This record gives sequence, structure tokens and C-alpha cells, in this order.
Amino acid sequence: MPLPLFEELRRSVDAALAAGDHDAALASLRPHLRALAAEEGAGFRSLIGRLPESVWHEDAVIAAAMGASYRAAESPRGSSAIGYLHAAEAGLEVAGREADPDRVAVWLSHAAALRALGRLDSAAGYVQRARALDTPGGILSVPVRVELGARSTLEAGLLDLHFGRLDAASDQLHFANGFPDQLTLAERIECLGALALLDYINAKLDTAERQIAEARELAAGTTLLASTYAGAVLTAEMLIAIEKHDIERAARVEPEMLEAARRGDWEPFGHVVSAYLRLISGRLIEGLDELQRARQAFRGWDDARFGGDAADLLRATILVLLDHGDEAWEILRDLEAYPHHPLCPARVTAQLRFRHGDLQGAAAVLADCEALGDDHSPRTLMDVRMLRGAIEFERGEYALSDVMVDRALVTMARTGSRAPLRSIPPGTLAALAARALSRSPSEAVRRILERVVEATDGHDRLIEPLSHRELLVLAEVEKGSTVAGIAAALFISPNTVKTHLRRLYRKLGVTTRTDAIRKAKSLGLGRPVTRDSPA
Repeated sequence: MPLPLFEELRRSVDAALAAGDHDAALASLRPHLRALAAEEGAGFRSLIGRLPESVWHEDAVIAAAMGASYRAAESPRGSSAIGYLHAAEAGLEVAGREADPDRVAVWLSHAAALRALGRLDSAAGYVQRARALDTPGGILSVPVRVELGARSTLEAGLLDLHFGRLDAASDQLHFANGFPDQLTLAERIECLGALALLDYINAKLDTAERQIAEARELAAGTTLLASTYAGAVLTAEMLIAIEKHDIERAARVEPEMLEAARRGDWEPFGHVVSAYLRLISGRLIEGLDELQRARQAFRGWDDARFGGDAADLLRATILVLLDHGDEAWEILRDLEAYPHHPLCPARVTAQLRFRHGDLQGAAAVLADCEALGDDHSPRTLMDVRMLRGAIEFERGEYALSDVMVDRALVTMARTGSRAPLRSIPPGTLAALAARALSRSPSEAVRRILERVVEATDGHDRLIEPLSHRELLVLAEVEKGSTVAGIAAALFISPNTVKTHLRRLYRKLGVTTRTDAIRKAKSLGLGRPVTRDSPA
């Protein structure tokens, strides 16, 4: 609500109070209760506080608005709302059927307050009660049904998003967004933010950017971007900046995002997004610290659901990069894939196996992703294809590698995403880029590849990959084993060991053991490989 309107209402209340007309004071506020509560929370509470309590303490709608005001900027945490909402419900217990519209409004306010606290199951119960009352043939008038229907659908969509029911969330939120006149500015911003998150998940980054821009325009001249209503839109904006590797923009949005998220349901996920920014900035330990904050914020929730799984998957990714493979696997083995793989634990598991030289296992773990085909989440499918391209390159399956890399690059050029490049070791990425440039790519893809070449400049390139047996020999070389020791460990003859060593040195472009170890580490090949690893 623009400040002039708030000041105009405040003057109307002052005039009515000066005349001793409390009913007139309430009448001036009633048409604007929901907007006032969301946009001017502290000011709204101050206005109501100037009225005698006897005037409004049995008014369920006023009590519900007081509860909703705790989601506004610069308000205490939303738990303060619950008392007002319980009072509103108690007041309705003695009311007749004529109070049913008020009852639905209170239930929806209660659902939003509970959602802000992470009590998702309880919030869903209130939404279900509201929807059960809003039925054809009921006593609610058509205009009231339309308004409450839009609000209940919005709330249901936001809960579905937290539960990870992304298809249902998309349906609900698009429906609610089709009734802008029935939603307050705050509710429209919250709806647009949730839709932007869904479009980010589906790699529709341009569409998400438009929704973010619309939300920012709606919030102009208000404090809504500092309220919990903006939590989703600002996390979406930061995620898109990270996806496009625009670190400067992501860092600029981060304080704004954390401020909006810190009093509501987006607070834990806000720390997950901050951890993601630390990951792409190479500050991995700081990323783990942010994830610890996310875990603490999730403790009060019924169930962390989708946000908690995203936090666990990111933690596993960081542990893989830190070479803590056992800890990463402890997380990954318990994560289940959602429909369409929007988080896709398989790609991180494949990355772990790839880094440890288990190329067959890395390819096998992506089989379910490839079976989904176009039903796979487009954003994570780019990661899967780029990783599969790297795996097949290392296996010597160059034709398949080229196809996978090209498909990933085309999607990256269309969407603006650069995230898939981060999962590939620099040496391998440099080799893949060199091959892709030789295939006369489109201008958009060429620009991506030229940036890759620039970013990997100075990293060694391994155009011809090491065989599995050569990787086993390399592992023994890193242990300091002699030729006889390698032969005994791998059950092969010393002459065969010498043959493998010659090939190994040729492929690495070195002549000594010390140089071989150094080169292997620069290429990301210095990982534990055992005789029992799949070929």
C-alpha cells in the first residue's frame, strides 16, 4: 500500500476517534485490512492499538488481520500471529452461518502463519477446511467464493511447492495468478515468486526473470521486498544469477534475500541458496557453514521436505568436491528422486563415481535419468548430459560423448545456464571444449566454448583418456609401488606393467613418476581406484 494511502487512512481514524465514533474508525479500515496488514504491519498494529479493545476484540476479521501483520517487514517472528488467530477462531465458535466467509478468511490466515513457521501439515489442514466450506450450493456468495477460492488456491500451491509436489504447485499457482484483483499486492508478489522458482527448476529462466521483474515493479514504493512475502521471489532471483554464473548479481541480491526470508518459511532455503553461492565462488567450507544454518532453521519444521532434500544434495556436492566421498555417499544413498528429477541425486552420485575413476558405475547411475528422456527436469538434464559426455569421453566413446555434450551446450545457449560446466574437472572440460569447437557450433554455443577455453587456460588437456587398467597402475604409482609391487597388486606380469607405464606416460605427456602424479592431479585423476572397481 503506497504510503499516502496509509497516511490518509491514519487521518481518517484520527478524525473518527476525535469525534468518539469508533464504528466510523473501523469502517474506514475494513476495506483495506489485508493490504494494511501485509504492507504496513507495524503501522496497522499501531492504528488498531489506538482503538478501545472492547471495540474490536470480538471481531474475528480484525484479529486475523492483526495476526497476518506479523509477516510484514520489520515485524517479530510469525509465532506472534498464532495467538491472534486462535482468538479469531474462538470468536467465531459462537457465530452462526452468516459468519462463514469470515471463518474461511481466518482459516486461510492461520494456514499462512503456520506455513511461515514450517508447520506445513497443520497449515494444509486449514487449507483443506477452507476448501471444504467453499463448495457449490454453499451459502457463500459468488464474489466471496471467487476471492476465497483464489486465496485458498494460492496457499495450497505454496504448500505443494514446499512438499515437492511441483506439478500440483504449478497448476495451483497459475490458477491463483489468473485472479490478480482478488489478491493483495503482497499475495501477488508471493505467487509470482513461487512461479519464478518453478520456472527456474524447469530451466525457463527468461520467464522467471519476467516474473521477478513484475514482482519488483509491484513492490515499488512499499516495504514488501523486505517482508516474508518476497522470500520466494528473491531466492529465485539469486538462483537464476547463480545459474548464469553472474556472481556479482547474486552477491548483490543475497542481503536483500536473507532479510526477506529470515522471518518466514523461506529462511532455511535462503541459507541453502547462500551455500550454493559459496560453492560456485570456491568457498566450500563457508558453504558447509551456511548449510548448517539451514539445518538449524529446519529443526522447527514438521518435515523439511523439498528444501531439506535440496540442502542435503548440496551438502553431498560440496563433500564430493572436498574429496570426502564416504560422507557424500552416506547422504546420497538415502535421497530419493522426486518425479522428473528436479533435484536429481543421480547426477551427484555419478559425479562422485566419475571422480573416483568408476566410469561404468557413473554411467550406470544415470540410466534412470536417461530413461525419463524429455520428462526429466530440463535444468538438471543439462547436468546429466554434460556429465555423461565427460564419462563417455574418458571411456573413449567419442561419438556418444560429442552428442551428449552438444545437446547440453545447445540447451545452455538457449537458457543462459552455465551450471552444468561446474561438475566437470577442468582438464576434462578443456578437452571437451576443444573437441566441440572443432565441430563448427552455432555462434551462441561458440561463445560459451570460448569462455570455457579462457577459464580453463593453463589446465592440462588429456585428449586421449586413460584406460581403466592405466588408472589402476596410476593409483599404484601414487602409492610409490615398484614395478614388481604393481605387478603383484594387479596380478599381471612386470613386462605388462612396463607397457602400461609407457602408455600412461605418453597419454599424460610426461617422462617421470613425479610428473605423472602432478599431471594426474591437475586433471582430476588422482582419486582412489581399486582392483575391484568396475572396468
